Amino acid sequence: MVRLIHTADWQIGKGYGSVAEEAACLLRKARMDAIDRMGAVARTLDAAYVVVAGDLWDSPTLPMETVHECFHAIGRLGPPVLAIPGNHDHGGADGIWRRPEVKASQQRHAPNLRLLAQAEPVVLPDLVVLPCPLLRRHSATDATTWLHSFPWDTLPSDRPRLVLAHGSVTSFGERIHHNLVGLNQLPTTTVDYVALGDWHGLKQVAPKAWYCGTPEPDCFDKEGSDRRAQVLLVEVERGEMPHVTAHPTGHFHWHQLKTELSGAEDLHRLQQQVDGWIENRVRRDLLSLDLGHSILDFASHERYVEWIEDLDEQLLVMVRKGSCTAVPTGEHLDALLERPEDPLIRSVATQLQQQRLEGPSPEIASKALAELFVMVRREEQAGRA
Repeated sequence: MVRLIHTADWQIGKGYGSVAEEAACLLRKARMDAIDRMGAVARTLDAAYVVVAGDLWDSPTLPMETVHECFHAIGRLGPPVLAIPGNHDHGGADGIWRRPEVKASQQRHAPNLRLLAQAEPVVLPDLVVLPCPLLRRHSATDATTWLHSFPWDTLPSDRPRLVLAHGSVTSFGERIHHNLVGLNQLPTTTVDYVALGDWHGLKQVAPKAWYCGTPEPDCFDKEGSDRRAQVLLVEVERGEMPHVTAHPTGHFHWHQLKTELSGAEDLHRLQQQVDGWIENRVRRDLLSLDLGHSILDFASHERYVEWIEDLDEQLLVMVRKGSCTAVPTGEHLDALLERPEDPLIRSVATQLQQQRLEGPSPEIASKALAELFVMVRREEQAGRA
């Protein structure tokens, strides 16, 4: 039995162009620091290998200071590291792995890293690795094709067989025209584990095939599973089902929430949910909050604004979508609708309230009604003065 760490999609040097540069620098540093966290997991679990299923780098044009720092971290990681090129760091002539200065840095700082850039078996003393590297960013050919008719009887029969591949499997149900991985054409009895990269979440796609996710999350979680910041410990043995367990390695937490507020109770639930996610952490969370067309009474809206201001200071990044509008309700609304002395204001308020409840643009009507109330209140205060 061999114990190995399955990881992928480090994407060292990722740009994060959609956030402020200060936050982007911290996010890039967290990706680099994840290498040390992976090393700690590998040593604690006594893993014989760390296998990287593609996309160790984010771009073929990274500056050498980033390359040196990464190789330094890999060099102190511990066990041997076996990596294949993915689509971001493909093995073609214009890929990062072909740069002479990158090769020299790897040989100097990370001699424990072995790049498997050829589609051929790598026979180790206790493991057979079957790499399926990408040689271009977008490949129309399945990188596992060479295994579909492979003479399996030429391999040692006493060592587990590991397939390393990077790409998309058809089980995602998407129309994909490049970097496909034909899992259904791999012989399940002659392969013991398929370590996949490219999908940035934890996902088992066949009894012996897993996507491990990325060791440090890099985007908001569309699935809501929050399982994108880990490595997998794989215990693999020839002819047996692999035993797979996830071990967290992430530093930052990315949260995504879509909801609509219509009153104080909704606001209270939102605050409890978000505060429960973030706990007492400071500048370690990113939040994408979509409020749709939320509408609150004046008092609740004031509490919402105060909460958002405090939250913004606690988060590393906040992305806000939709709107949250303060509208007059209760006695404030009555002050507009029940104005026998001012029929014009009453008529306008009645029409806006009707459009807010039944019209095609309730958000616009709500804002107009709120502005009308503020205008009337200001005129009344000026008259009393």
